[in-house]
Amino acid sequence: MQALLQIGNAFNNVMGIFGSTIIVPIIIFIISMCMRVGVKKSFQGAVYMAVGLTLFNAVLGVLMSAITPYVTAMADNVGISLPYIDIGWQGASVVVYSNTLGYIYLVLGLGLNLILFALKLVDTFQPTDIWNYYQFVFWAVIVQFTTGSFALGVAAAVVCNLVVLLIADIIAPSLQEFNGYDNLTLTSVPQGGAPFAMIVRWVVMKLKIKTRPISAESLQEKFGFWGEPLSIGLVVGILIAVLGSTQNLGEVGTWAGILATAITIAGVMVIYPSVSGLFVKGLIPLSQSMQARARAGQTNRKFFHVAMDPAVFFGNGDNMAAALILIPIVFFTSLVMPGNKILMLADIPAMAFMTAGLIFVFRGDILMTIISGTIWFNIANILNSDVCAAFTKAAESAGVASQMSSVADAFSQGLGIASWTVGTNPVLYLVYKAFSAEGIMRIAGIALVLAAYACIYLSFRKDKKKWWMAAGASEEYLTERGYIES
Repeated sequence: MQALLQIGNAFNNVMGIFGSTIIVPIIIFIISMCMRVGVKKSFQGAVYMAVGLTLFNAVLGVLMSAITPYVTAMADNVGISLPYIDIGWQGASVVVYSNTLGYIYLVLGLGLNLILFALKLVDTFQPTDIWNYYQFVFWAVIVQFTTGSFALGVAAAVVCNLVVLLIADIIAPSLQEFNGYDNLTLTSVPQGGAPFAMIVRWVVMKLKIKTRPISAESLQEKFGFWGEPLSIGLVVGILIAVLGSTQNLGEVGTWAGILATAITIAGVMVIYPSVSGLFVKGLIPLSQSMQARARAGQTNRKFFHVAMDPAVFFGNGDNMAAALILIPIVFFTSLVMPGNKILMLADIPAMAFMTAGLIFVFRGDILMTIISGTIWFNIANILNSDVCAAFTKAAESAGVASQMSSVADAFSQGLGIASWTVGTNPVLYLVYKAFSAEGIMRIAGIALVLAAYACIYLSFRKDKKKWWMAAGASEEYLTERGYIES
C-alpha cells in the first residue's frame, strides 16, 4: 500500500510540474517510436502536438476569462439562493488528490488499462489522459467517504474506469469522423453525455421524426455572413454579456465591456480551427504509420484509440455555437428546475467541454444538441444535488477551503459546494448509488451495475458496427477507415 501511495504521489508531482502539454507529447513520442514511425517524424509530431495543446489551453483561457465575469454577474443578478455553489472542477481534483485513494488509483488505473489493452479487452489507451483520472475517481472517493470503506472505494473506482473505457471504445469512430482526428477518443467527463445522446438519437430514428440538421455550415449557407462562426460568436457573446450586465446597461463602460467580450468570443470561434490544424499535424505521423501497419498485417490489433484531453474536441464550430447558446439556457432553467440545489457558477463557462460529448452523436446538429443538452444537464443537476452534501463534507475533511478562496467564501456563508462538470455524470452516479447503498440494497445495486455493464460490453464486442453507428458514425466512414469490411 505504501509503495503504491509513493508511486502515485510521484506521478501526481510529475504531472503537476510538467502538465499535459509536455506529458502527452512525450507519451505520443514513445508510442510513435514503438510503432516504428522513426525518430525524426516522432519528434516532429510530438512538437506539433505540444504546440497545439499549448494553444488549445491559451484559447480556452481567453474564452473562460471573457465569459466568467458575466456568468458570475448573472448569478448575482437573479437573486436566487440555492444551498450549494458550483466551485468548479478544481475543487473535485483537490478532494480526490487529497485522498489516499486518489493517489493510489493513479497507479492502479494505469496498470488496469495497460493489462486490458494488452489483452485486447479494450481498444482505448488511457495513460495519455492520466491527469483526468480524478474525474471518475471522484465518485469512488465519495463512495469511500459515505461508507467508510477504502475497499469499496477502490472497487467503485475500477467499475467507473471500466464504464469510461467501454464508452470510449463505443464513441471513438464517431468522435474521429466528426472532429477529423484519427485514432483519438475521449475518456474524461464530457463523454458522460454520449449515452443519453445515443438514446435520444435512437428514439428520434425509431419514431421517424423528421429533423432538419442545423450546423454551422448550413447556417452560413442560409444566412451568409450572419451564419459564419465569427458572427455566431459575436451575437451570442453580446447576449451572454448583456444578461450579465442588466444592472448597469445605462453606463457607457458596460457596453464597452460587452462589445469587447463579444469580439473576443468571435475571435475564439475563428482562431480555434487553425489551432486544431496544428494538433492534427502532430497526429499524422502516428496515424499514418498505424494504418499502414494494419493494412500490411504487421500489427496484432485492428483498433487503437488514444485518449485525449477534452480541450482537443471542444473547439469545433458546431460545438462552440451549441455551447454558447446553452450557457444562458441551462443556467436559467436550472434555477427553476424542481430538485436542483446547485447554483451553477464556476464551471458553466466550460459548457463547450460538456457539449463536446453530445454534438458528435448528432453529427453536428446544433439544434438537437441544444435540446438534448438542456434536458441532460438539468437531469444531471438534480442527481448531482444528491451528492453535494457528501462532497461538501469530503472537501471540509480535505481542507479544500485553505486552498481555494471560493470554497472558503461558500463555507463562510453557510453554503455547501458542488463541482458541476465532474458531478454532472448520471452514468457514474448510478455506480456511486450502487456502491454507497446499505445492506442488501448494496449487493443488489452492485449486481445490477455489473450485469448491465457485462450485457453492454458483450453486445458491443459481438456487434461493434451497430454500436458505432448508434453513436453517430457513418457506415461510409467505418468502411473507409477499416473499422468494418465493405
